[in-house]
Amino acid sequence: MFNVIDNLSISKAMLCLFLTVVVFTFQSCKKEETGSGNTEEQFLGCKINGKSYTFNAHVNANDRPSEEVVHFVVISGWENEDTATSPGFGIDLVLPEGAEEETYSVAGGSTSELDGQYYIQNFKDGKHIGTTVYDGGRTDGTKFTLTITSLTDWGVKGTFSGVLKLVGGSEYLTVTDGEFSAPYN
Repeated sequence: MFNVIDNLSISKAMLCLFLTVVVFTFQSCKKEETGSGNTEEQFLGCKINGKSYTFNAHVNANDRPSEEVVHFVVISGWENEDTATSPGFGIDLVLPEGAEEETYSVAGGSTSELDGQYYIQNFKDGKHIGTTVYDGGRTDGTKFTLTITSLTDWGVKGTFSGVLKLVGGSEYLTVTDGEFSAPYN
């Protein structure tokens, strides 16, 4: 009888330990999925027409490259956690020969494939009515510069600046002092 009770107690203890590990693991995953997961190493910010902006919610880069050559670099972030309503900033770089830790610039041309975008969600009476987009790089009359300072298995870090133009309009924004640190998805 004593051995049965000991075995039963050990089994209960092992089951409790197992359930504790499962619950802890689930809670850790849940926090990462529901929150921005931002740390001090994850950030995206710049000045737009001299005013400082931070886009630190859900800062991320593209999926981790599946091969050694990194053909594209995509970085994005939002001002707040609700990405459906929040203004955001994004950077896209596509290079068939592969990205390196260096500076890339484009001014109204089609190569390099480099663009920066600032986007603002527009609402009226609580309903989404559109998105205002300022784009720069390959758009006529604009320019965009991206300096990649770190390209690792963790993600990408760097700086950026440029002149963005309202899509479908004639208004321009000047972006300065941009910097980011974005982990891969």
